[in-house]
Amino acid sequence: MKPALFGVAEAVLLAAPVLAQEPKIHLIHLDPQPAISGGCPAKVHFTGRIETTGPLEVTYQWLRSDGSHTEHTIRLPRKAERDISTDWTISKNYSGWMQLVILTPARMQTAKSSFSVHCGR
Repeated sequence: MKPALFGVAEAVLLAAPVLAQEPKIHLIHLDPQPAISGGCPAKVHFTGRIETTGPLEVTYQWLRSDGSHTEHTIRLPRKAERDISTDWTISKNYSGWMQLVILTPARMQTAKSSFSVHCGR
């Protein structure tokens, strides 16, 4: 009798579902040195990257030193790495920063990427 009971328990263990981990953000990155092109007005170009461990909807924002921000949502259908970018046009001498902030599914942020625009005299 004992072998039969052991066999039933073993079958139950094999049939139990394996719990998968929920997809999450694996990495966010913002290049520390933005590309600055043109005289004034100058275009300051920021590039970043979001990596996920599985399918996920990510809401993020670009947060600027002047208090402005833009919010975006992207859907990554599988484990993926997505490059993202934004431009900021500056028409005067200005020193500032940009930051990439993830709002959902979990809040996280990069370090600030600083820059300076010099338009001349």
